[in-house]
Amino acid sequence: MQVLRRSFEFYVFGNIHVALAAYCLTKISFIQFEISNQSLANFVFFSTILSYNMIRLLQLNEINSMMAIWIKANKRSLIALNSLALMLCVYYLLNFSLVEIIVLLPLLLATVFYVIPFKKKFSGLRNIPGLKLFLIAITWTGLTLYLPLFSADLNTSQQVLISGAQRFLFIIAITIPFDIRDAQFDLPELHTLPQVIGINNSKIIALIALALIVVADFWIPHENTNLLWIDVFIMSLSMLMIVFTGMKQSRFYTAFWIESLPILWYLLYLILVK
Repeated sequence: MQVLRRSFEFYVFGNIHVALAAYCLTKISFIQFEISNQSLANFVFFSTILSYNMIRLLQLNEINSMMAIWIKANKRSLIALNSLALMLCVYYLLNFSLVEIIVLLPLLLATVFYVIPFKKKFSGLRNIPGLKLFLIAITWTGLTLYLPLFSADLNTSQQVLISGAQRFLFIIAITIPFDIRDAQFDLPELHTLPQVIGINNSKIIALIALALIVVADFWIPHENTNLLWIDVFIMSLSMLMIVFTGMKQSRFYTAFWIESLPILWYLLYLILVK
């Protein structure tokens, strides 16, 4: 039982789970736009592991003590995981087209400067008041939607614009619970949404974002209506989970259950969409 618990903790806190969520969002984009590019999806998976673990390592002195203790206790395993992720990222990156590299470059720079200072006055983009939430949403939207679309030369239709707005709003909505959870740990100068407008108002914004996704979904033509109703179900489930989000919940509520939403979304697509 202890081995299973430690393995599960490593899966979640080693950012394998969040990487699987990013992978599933990418595969959702493939299904929605009939794209086939498994190498790109694999790159998204391994690059997410690498970037999230590197960000956490660079923030080691800022994150809460429990997570810092866990990272130090699992240092060797994390080094092995990150080394593997780095090698596979380089392998897949070598096969990228010029267009894919051009789209990826600003996302890479945003990730690098998320915590690394680029001026003496700033300790990283995440510390610019109010920017953190939008930077995460832009990066995830670019990586899981626009990178596949540009790779397949499908970046000019109205559906692409609507899907981009939907993906951005979805990431905003499911990131807000993390900001609510961290409100007691984040420095006041970060000015995260819950710090600025309060927890309840932050939840309202997340719910509005999810409602807008559903409204926009009815504007997009669906050859298979199962896609529409799966989207409605996932947005409704996301709303329910956001309503029950609080500061004193277990880290697994956000780090596992909230992050599981894209995974469930993709699994439903696989099962119900022919």
